Amino acid sequence: MPLSYRNIYYWCLLLSCWGAFSCASANKNKSSEIAKTPAPAQTYRAEVESNSFDDEHWVHPLPDSSLLLVSLKRSSWFSKAPFIITKYDKQLKQVLRVEHEQKSGSNLYKIASDRNKAYLLFAPRDPKRLQLYQVDLSNGSYVYSEHVMPSSNFNIKEMKVLQGQIFLYALEHIKLNMLLLDPSKEELRQLPAVFGLEDDLGEFRVDTISNAVEFVVAESNGWRSRLQTKRMNASGDVIGTYFLQPNMQYRDDNTLQIARLTPGDTLQKLLIGTYGYRTSMFARGLFSSDLTGNIKYYDFSQLEYFFEYTSPRRQRKMKAKFARQEAKGKPLVLRYRLLLHPIMPHPLGYAIVGEVYYPQYRSYQYTTASGNPNFGNGPHTRQIYDGFRFTHAIACVFDRQGNLLWDNSFRLSNATYPELAPTVEAGITPNGDITLVYPKEEHLHYKTLKPGTSLSNEENVPIKLKEETEKLVSSDQEGIVQWYGSHFISFGFQRIRPADGSARSVFFLQEVVYE
Repeated sequence: MPLSYRNIYYWCLLLSCWGAFSCASANKNKSSEIAKTPAPAQTYRAEVESNSFDDEHWVHPLPDSSLLLVSLKRSSWFSKAPFIITKYDKQLKQVLRVEHEQKSGSNLYKIASDRNKAYLLFAPRDPKRLQLYQVDLSNGSYVYSEHVMPSSNFNIKEMKVLQGQIFLYALEHIKLNMLLLDPSKEELRQLPAVFGLEDDLGEFRVDTISNAVEFVVAESNGWRSRLQTKRMNASGDVIGTYFLQPNMQYRDDNTLQIARLTPGDTLQKLLIGTYGYRTSMFARGLFSSDLTGNIKYYDFSQLEYFFEYTSPRRQRKMKAKFARQEAKGKPLVLRYRLLLHPIMPHPLGYAIVGEVYYPQYRSYQYTTASGNPNFGNGPHTRQIYDGFRFTHAIACVFDRQGNLLWDNSFRLSNATYPELAPTVEAGITPNGDITLVYPKEEHLHYKTLKPGTSLSNEENVPIKLKEETEKLVSSDQEGIVQWYGSHFISFGFQRIRPADGSARSVFFLQEVVYE
């Protein structure tokens, strides 16, 4: 019997629904096949009776894998109050606790350390002066000194210590400045060897193996780009300057951007950084090079997992688009920006993590009605800067010759942050996997990246309390830092209610281990 149009319609509808159901089932099965990162072990825990209204705590990992906690009163700006230094061992057992008087009207600014001392830099009311506490980590005693900067316009961004000498990376408006603080001298010395703007600095590190302070700065004359690596001794004297520049062909479209420097012997050092296509703003890929200029380029399209943060359909479209442009001999330039973490030693060579971000704007609508049409009466829309939005993080492992061995990625929460700073912490497991983790809403979100393996981006675990019978009432100011290897320290304020008795407010330290 011939089918009517209505029957044909119903059959088509049934087949389309069945096809959609089959595709959904296939996608569900495919997603369920993606491996999951094993949950971390939450082992040792320490608590300090505290609340976020009255107290402030700084968590600082030490070079010997112990942990330093500096606790201050928020009211210390208006009156004298003690600050407390507590040192913990690997089991988060307290091995040292001392109190010292904090000067009235000062704030803790920066912390740095070496194997013997912790250096606490305080900022008093006078914007040109600094206060320094050199704390002996064996007994908690300290030496106090005051120092004067060359100008009151310096905004100190980072602090490093080499052989008892303190190096400060500071900004004077947007210009780079390096300052040397000798604890035995009142006046800070401005080091004239490093020039540039804030966005030009790629590396500021201390290499304890070669006893040098190292800087990497991007330079450009608007046509050519290069990187300058400068090494100084503890006295601030330049002991080496190296320039890295693409070949001098008339047409060279690769623009070197910021880069990080590997630790170790000078002759074996590598630079790993980003490069753009005729621009210093957007990154096209990663490069590696030794200090003699043997540059190797790795376009983002060559990375196996760079686009895994998107849907499978989007990944196919991106790869097809790259292939079409490559066939035409034209690169596909995407508007990526990459925030590079410091390079980490890896069993196979070196590992580097980068976070992909972009500036976020939002629309603001307003209406004007001045009565004069020349002033543009009516509704208007204005773009307002909102912060930096991070989409995903990538991790790449290179051998000691700068060859890319493997890569992987981690989809982030797509959150917006007011300042440009790393949002994830990274650590390397004993077998060479790379763990990325960040806190969010009383949970730790994490992913352990492996070579050639797709893993779930959705894994998270609640922060463990001291007792299973306890209940978390609230938490505030959560954070996490990499401690040593694949050991992390999660911290923050918590309000906890036990099964019996009254609730308590604490600042907690929780070890988190990924194997």
